[in-house]
Amino acid sequence: MSSFWQRKKIVAYIALRHHTRFIIPIMENLAEKGADVMYVVCQAERSQEITAIDLGLEYTHVFDYVDDSDMEDVLKNYHIQKDSIGASLKRDFVLHIRGATIIDRSLWAAAKEYVGFRNLFPKEKPDLCLALHELNRWGKIFGFWAKKNHVPFITMQEGLTYDLDFGYTGHVQYSTIDLVWGERVRNKFAEFEAPIDRIIPVGNSHLSREIEYLRKNNIRDKKRRQYKCDRAFVVLLLCSPFPPSKDELMPLMEVLARRKELRSFIKWHPAARKPDIDKWIESVPKAVRKKIVSIHGEESTYDLMAMSDLCVLTTPSTTGLEALAIGRPLVKLQLNAPSKSPYSFVEKGVAAPFTPVELAKALENNTDFAGLINRQAVEAYLKEELFDTEGVVERIVEIAKRLIIARGGAPPSRIKPQFETSMEWTIVVPVHKDAEVLLAQLEAVAAHSEGQGEYEVYLLEPEGLAEDVLEILRGLSEDVNIMRIPTGTPLAETMNKAAQRACGRTMLFLGPGVSPLENWLACLRQAIEDYGTKRLFGGRIENLFGSLVHAGMVLNPNNSPISAYQNLDADFPNALKERSFQILDHCIAVDRNFFLELGGFWNKSGGYAFMDLCLRAKQYTGDIDVAMYLPKVRFLQLDQQTPSTDQDAAIHFYGRWHGVLWDNEDKLYAKDGISRMEVQKALMERLARLVPREALR
Repeated sequence: MSSFWQRKKIVAYIALRHHTRFIIPIMENLAEKGADVMYVVCQAERSQEITAIDLGLEYTHVFDYVDDSDMEDVLKNYHIQKDSIGASLKRDFVLHIRGATIIDRSLWAAAKEYVGFRNLFPKEKPDLCLALHELNRWGKIFGFWAKKNHVPFITMQEGLTYDLDFGYTGHVQYSTIDLVWGERVRNKFAEFEAPIDRIIPVGNSHLSREIEYLRKNNIRDKKRRQYKCDRAFVVLLLCSPFPPSKDELMPLMEVLARRKELRSFIKWHPAARKPDIDKWIESVPKAVRKKIVSIHGEESTYDLMAMSDLCVLTTPSTTGLEALAIGRPLVKLQLNAPSKSPYSFVEKGVAAPFTPVELAKALENNTDFAGLINRQAVEAYLKEELFDTEGVVERIVEIAKRLIIARGGAPPSRIKPQFETSMEWTIVVPVHKDAEVLLAQLEAVAAHSEGQGEYEVYLLEPEGLAEDVLEILRGLSEDVNIMRIPTGTPLAETMNKAAQRACGRTMLFLGPGVSPLENWLACLRQAIEDYGTKRLFGGRIENLFGSLVHAGMVLNPNNSPISAYQNLDADFPNALKERSFQILDHCIAVDRNFFLELGGFWNKSGGYAFMDLCLRAKQYTGDIDVAMYLPKVRFLQLDQQTPSTDQDAAIHFYGRWHGVLWDNEDKLYAKDGISRMEVQKALMERLARLVPREALR
């Protein structure tokens, strides 16, 4: 039993039974490790308590945290919601034409839940929160109060994400660490501007356990004996919540009923209504009906897959992925009803396409369905969709552990300098892997630093550089200090060593490919005189096309850091304002003694090193204006930047600072007297100037 999890409190919000399957394996694993696990349910049209009761889980209702003394707060929040929704109905054309009906009791329940979750945190003091997602009102409320109380919050992928692409714009607005099954979904969410560094592929926590259970307990043989189909060819028809056309399916059903060696089972989606199922079954001819085993919630879908020889989909469904992972050949029925889904098992080469008539003939001809599908294509597909089918729960538990450690970890210790300061500046530059970029960066440092105070340069050299880059380094004068970064050593650690050895009063840390422009040091000197040495300074960075890369950092609706006025013209008026920001990035200027006093960069911060330092400086000094943006200190980004995909650093950064990273982009716009629409218009106008008309034709 791990001592780490002793006395740790884990709270999971649960709702529908078929969603809860992803959470329970994690909670059971944590309980086995000694954690105190707790399930909480909320109010809904279909009581979420039914889920907990059916699964035999001990649970708490969020209303249990609300008493008579809270009624004034509940009433206040009820009226806030009512007024807000009323205003939205008047303003929002889409809501108006859809004739949205607001149920008063739902507003009251939501207000009560808001207060209940608020009260839960100080009473239970959770170390970690879990939920399937934060798309519904319960997930949003739970996520808000977790963030408010600086408690790490993990959400998980719900299904295969096979619906229309535009439907997933809501799925990317996460403030959490979101654990998905595989790379495809991660990339899909990234296309909709999801916080890709917080979308982490881990595999399917439920499916991995089911596969192991099926194998260990020999479920295939047991179920085939139970249904007396040991020697039969079993076909499992997997239906959506909406019954397929009976007439269209009838040729297939008749063959399944007529052939003695065939056995057929229909598994209905959990959301299918029993009256609809009963009506469909009753409409089927009696002779056919007798040979069909119709199953709604009476059997595990996985047990049925295990006993089957062929799985047949009527619509795209997560069950297709699950059938393939369990090792069953897959058929996708080509029905007359047009599919609106962009997701196709057939196009991915993992399902054979048949109309009901064609499938009936194939069954009569004893077709080898496994032989119709390329096994290599299936393996590649599963690798893309599922990170792995083994060790999933342990991976998730390890991420949870690292989040909790990051949240409560002590800041780095003060670093002792090796030398006294004897000059004004120390410039620290990570060696770029591109020789042309490195050469241009070094030339800019030399050209634009001359005559602005004595300085020294430290180049940080990673292993494995190309020969043309090494040739540049060998040709540098002895005045340039080169520090090698051993393999496996964080860049932050080597930057700290450079600061420890530095002789400059002010440290200037440049990001990869960040090149200074004229008068940068003179402008920095003036800022230090104006604001003092207990400050961090960042500058205005533009790319080779004259677009903004950095003008201070804000947090977007996903609570992800982005540049203020990113991609607008480098001289955009609002980017020319000298002011403080919560965080800065890409380059940092800081008094050496202050930097060492803070403990330098955190080794685990990775690509978030500059932002992490800003937040620690604010925490250390209590000064909300500790990070200053200086538009007169200008830089050029010499290379094309790519988004951070350092998941380890993201886990550390968001675990540490989850509770202070709130959406503030719109607040900046409001302060600057500009609307989001005006910003978008400026972006479009800039794009029109940058892209030749011929390229748009």
